[in-house]
Amino acid sequence: MFTYVLIGLLFVLAGVVGLQLTFMFYIERLYKMRVEHTKQLERDARHLRDKIEFLERNLAERNSLLERHGIEVEAADEAWADIIDDRG
Repeated sequence: MFTYVLIGLLFVLAGVVGLQLTFMFYIERLYKMRVEHTKQLERDARHLRDKIEFLERNLAERNSLLERHGIEVEAADEAWADIIDDRG
């Protein structure tokens, strides 16, 4: 009788070990996916930062060209204030 109890306990412990291994592999896969996702986000952020810098340079060139020809350039804060006033 004691042998059957030990065999049953052995199967229960083997099941627990199997569950722990499965959970460990699952956590490792989630970690790898998170690392890949973080790398992708960093690449996207770098691309967007480069694009913003490019657009800021173009805007500065456009504003300097407009000022050179005597056209007054409205500040971005003032433009947004006008848009908000028009909607309000």
